Amino acid sequence: MKRILLTLVIALLLSPCLTVNAADVTLAAEIDETIGIIIDFDGDFLHLSGEALTPNGYDDIIIQLGDAPIYDLITGLPVSASIVRPGTEARVAYYSDYIPQALAIWLHPTHQDAAVFTATVSDNIQYGPGYCVFLTADGRYRITLTDDIFIYDPVYGTLAPEDIEPGQMFFAWVDMITASSPALVYPDKVVMIVRP
Repeated sequence: MKRILLTLVIALLLSPCLTVNAADVTLAAEIDETIGIIIDFDGDFLHLSGEALTPNGYDDIIIQLGDAPIYDLITGLPVSASIVRPGTEARVAYYSDYIPQALAIWLHPTHQDAAVFTATVSDNIQYGPGYCVFLTADGRYRITLTDDIFIYDPVYGTLAPEDIEPGQMFFAWVDMITASSPALVYPDKVVMIVRP
């Protein structure tokens, strides 16, 4: 914990402005995810605690929010930062730039009924009337989105399958994933995190 706080203080001294818009993040950035209990939140920084929350195995992490959207994991809809409270469990997608920078935050991940995961749209995408089918950038999933699926972008609002583009990173809620390779996925809802 002392090491994380020391890193935070040094980073703040070295950089007068660390706030980064999620739209400015490129796919070259290494994006991580973590789940933990919110220990403290001051409107700018989120302090999470849990077990091995970082790639280095630390049990605590402090993440700068910037303009990262906050969602309810059950509905997929955005919520106000005013409902963020210590003791709440949160799932955070972030990248590191001196200190971790949030891309998106989901509250109450333990109350979900479906599997959730993050993926990036590859350039292997096919469009049809009212649907699109694409491979994820890592080749693990073949995802089908149709008109009856809730697709949300924090900037543009509700999207149609035809609006999905290569390079977009998204968070998906899924009831079933096949054991095939690539796995076939039909999400219930999708929320965009990073646009190319």
